[in-house]
Amino acid sequence: MLQKVIVLACFSLLAILVQLLFVPWMTIRNIRPDFILLLVLIVGRLKGRIVGQLYGFSIGLLIDAIGMGSFLGLSALTKTISGFFSGYLKNQKGRLNLFSYYAIVIIIIFAHFVIFYLVNFKGAEFTTYHIILRYVIPASIYTSVFYILIDHFLPLGSE
Repeated sequence: MLQKVIVLACFSLLAILVQLLFVPWMTIRNIRPDFILLLVLIVGRLKGRIVGQLYGFSIGLLIDAIGMGSFLGLSALTKTISGFFSGYLKNQKGRLNLFSYYAIVIIIIFAHFVIFYLVNFKGAEFTTYHIILRYVIPASIYTSVFYILIDHFLPLGSE
């Protein structure tokens, strides 16, 4: 049990370092992938809804507290929701066809960015349509591509 917590803490630190050090170079027109979200999705898929949401809340609050997020609690909220819903995918990858499985993952990622960007730009002069087209869809696609690549080349879990 303690070993699993230590391994997860190391992966969390790695994801935070990748997000801080490498993602700025990967940014395209202010759109960047969210590797911390990818880790939350993987933890939720492997461990279930409860662990997924607790992990999402914890790492979301941590990244908000260290200044990587925009509003204190916003990343915690969005990562909690994402971790919870990805927990529904526990033991489902082998049962669902690949298209359905990845469609669900993409919907979770899309919902994460919808909540994040709509709250983040609350009070700005952007329309919801503009926020979704300019920020939500590109960030969702960018992050989804990395999820699919990681999931394909590093199959996790014994499903």
